[in-house]
Amino acid sequence: THECLNSLLWGPDGWLYGLQGVFNLGYVGKPGSSREQRHELRAGVWRYHPIRNEFEVFAHGGSNPWGLDYDERGQLFMTHCRSFFGGGCTTHVIQGGHFWNQANANYAPFIIGDPPSDHPQFRNYLLASARYDHGAGGAGKPGSDAIYGGHSHVGTMIYLGDNWPDDCRGHLFTHNLGGHQMNRQVNRLEHSGYQTVHAGQDQFFCTDPAYVPVDLQYGPDGAVYVIDWYDIQHCHHPNMEKWDRGNGRIYRLSFQSTFSPRKVDLSSATDVQLVEFQRHKNQWYARVARRLLHERSFQRSIDSAAAADLRALFRGSNEPQVRLNALWGMHLTGAASAEFLTAALRDPNPDIRGWAIQLLAEPKGRDVAIENSLIELATKEPDASVRLRLASAIQRVSDPAGWRLTSALAQRMEDVADRNLPLLVWHGAGALMARDIPAGLMLASETAWPWLAEFCYWRAASLSMPGLEGAIGSLADQDEAILTRRLAGLILAVEGRGFPAPPAAWTQQSKKLLGHANVRIRRSAELLAAALGDHSSFARHREDLGNKSADEALRKHSFEVLSRGVDPLAMNVFIGLLDEPGFRPRVITTLGAYEHPRVPEALISRMRAMKDDERFLALGALTRRESSAVALAEAVSSRRVPKEWINALHVRQLAGFNHPQINLALQAHWGRIGSTPESKLSEINRLEKVYNEAPLWAYEATAGKALFGKLCAACHRVGEAGNHVGPPLTGVGRHGVRYLLENIIDPNAVVGRDYQSTTITRVGGDVLTGSVTARYDDAIMLRTVTGDQFRILKTDIVSERLSESSLMPEGLLEALPAREQIELMKFLMSQ
Repeated sequence: THECLNSLLWGPDGWLYGLQGVFNLGYVGKPGSSREQRHELRAGVWRYHPIRNEFEVFAHGGSNPWGLDYDERGQLFMTHCRSFFGGGCTTHVIQGGHFWNQANANYAPFIIGDPPSDHPQFRNYLLASARYDHGAGGAGKPGSDAIYGGHSHVGTMIYLGDNWPDDCRGHLFTHNLGGHQMNRQVNRLEHSGYQTVHAGQDQFFCTDPAYVPVDLQYGPDGAVYVIDWYDIQHCHHPNMEKWDRGNGRIYRLSFQSTFSPRKVDLSSATDVQLVEFQRHKNQWYARVARRLLHERSFQRSIDSAAAADLRALFRGSNEPQVRLNALWGMHLTGAASAEFLTAALRDPNPDIRGWAIQLLAEPKGRDVAIENSLIELATKEPDASVRLRLASAIQRVSDPAGWRLTSALAQRMEDVADRNLPLLVWHGAGALMARDIPAGLMLASETAWPWLAEFCYWRAASLSMPGLEGAIGSLADQDEAILTRRLAGLILAVEGRGFPAPPAAWTQQSKKLLGHANVRIRRSAELLAAALGDHSSFARHREDLGNKSADEALRKHSFEVLSRGVDPLAMNVFIGLLDEPGFRPRVITTLGAYEHPRVPEALISRMRAMKDDERFLALGALTRRESSAVALAEAVSSRRVPKEWINALHVRQLAGFNHPQINLALQAHWGRIGSTPESKLSEINRLEKVYNEAPLWAYEATAGKALFGKLCAACHRVGEAGNHVGPPLTGVGRHGVRYLLENIIDPNAVVGRDYQSTTITRVGGDVLTGSVTARYDDAIMLRTVTGDQFRILKTDIVSERLSESSLMPEGLLEALPAREQIELMKFLMSQ
């Protein structure tokens, strides 16, 4: 499927481009590559050069992309599912860019996927160029947001043919899978990049429910050809045998008044004729002709007359498209030398200058003359789109030149609010900082872009102790706005790391910060102090937290400070908070981090009085450490804790300890866990029949919503309710009741890697189970089913085990009465 390699496209530069989907983590490389030589890719755009046998990742991320094309300027665009951050289904692909991906995972270490809630500006990946709602538009119905809308888009075509009306030229067309239609978009220039907007109406709508379009291209006759998989099953089916391979269609969409069938064979054309096709209005001819010239130039020298014609087109044509076609043709035939491209940096056409930059930077390696030309251009280039190409080049030149290029671009105040440039410059600088932290700190102190400075200080603090010292030192003599955001970045950088003693730079800054008149700054400093091992304020916070008459906000802050610092003297206060409903959920999770004999009894003795969600948290806390898990097993055996409270997730967690006493309890109370595929299929068939035959009007969807909150919201999200541990369920009902039943009853049939459970045992016996959301050089980020995020140092990890099972437990419906089963399904089907 498109989860693996898809959307192969010959780019104007002679590279073969392709996409990688998001939920299958790919290790992509050229043919014959070893695992070590391949690139880990969680969605993105890759390219392969067929002559040089080179492979590289062109851009990272995307919301499950499927569809790729380039416009008349040679700019790449991909289509995908709706982008949660960006609001649309189309992305302008920028070389070297790191975009949000739908899994929100496997980012580069310099990308912040989950920023502090009060500082979303720390989110430093690029966004989709489309920002309107994913369902906007209905076939021929301008302004509609509800008709025929769907979130999944497949196939990309930027129409540059000669049959459809001229008002279609340059517009982007993509299939709306759920809407059975062809969406139409316009890519509008906006500073360095584009904003992709709906064209006002869509192009085509099919009433056949089995219509599953997967690609589209314009041909030599200018008509558009559409591939239709044709299957009543659209997507997300784990059983490959369910797909109907007996169908499949190709449609031609043409405007009859100008359509004329054409039979062409460009492979029989001469070199001169292929060059002449670069003038053709239908870019199909220009593209195929350039590819043939590229192939021929590898086998022999191109006809000298053809080479002269390419040069003449570049120098003499008044049409920007033809000049670009000629430039690409010269590059593909080896006629665009470094001297020629360096001269093109002064061309009056910004697209020529931009492509000269990209082609000059194509061979990685140091050429001082070329690098100096790019650095000089960065200081005076008037066009933002050209400066964007220079930002991409940061990642392709030598490190010294990369820093100089970064510094020059980061002084351009006209780009400070641009949607792309500051982030792309950061993507280059963030990678460079892994090899030169002092240079990153210098950039932070000199840049005219405030958030670039914050990214540098956060990255420095994340990388090393000297980097942390430098970032802390930057807090001196700053205004309140800078202090507020910089402290937030430092808190993020040190989260979960653990410090035996505060860094020296902190002791120099702490007194002033901890006594700051601004409450927000002072409290941020206290949180940072706790994370850095500075316990100087703990006694006061224990007193404030234990004072029930104190201000609620103050008590919550004191709790955050003490829990972040894992204060060993706060146990009495924490256990007391179990009797305060406002604190109970958070303190339950906090107690799970303590190896203390009072913790198991404090939780078990209160479980019957807890709400369902609180009890779920308590069970999670009790199954984190072996001592607590043994106490829980004893409580189940003595019936202090009903075994019905323990779901399959907790059972797996308990089994992971492999403790004799726990194993006996598991065998006695749960027996063999799991069922055969045959029994699951039988249950799916039975419940599908029950649901389809039930008088649904007699069942309450509101009751199903309550069941969702109780059983599903800890991991899944519907609308604004729930958590992000598992896949979102908004709109899941459109796939039908069988789709729901298959995924609930057999959740392990198809599991996105991000939703597989990982069990980590830490030094000291602490065991955590959840999904790995990010991996860094020194740590792993793990999100548990309670929604808690843990940063675990690799030096603290004793073992890490990846389960092939989903985090979602089996047997969810078995525990429900028949009526509640239907009510839950009705609620989910209504979404």
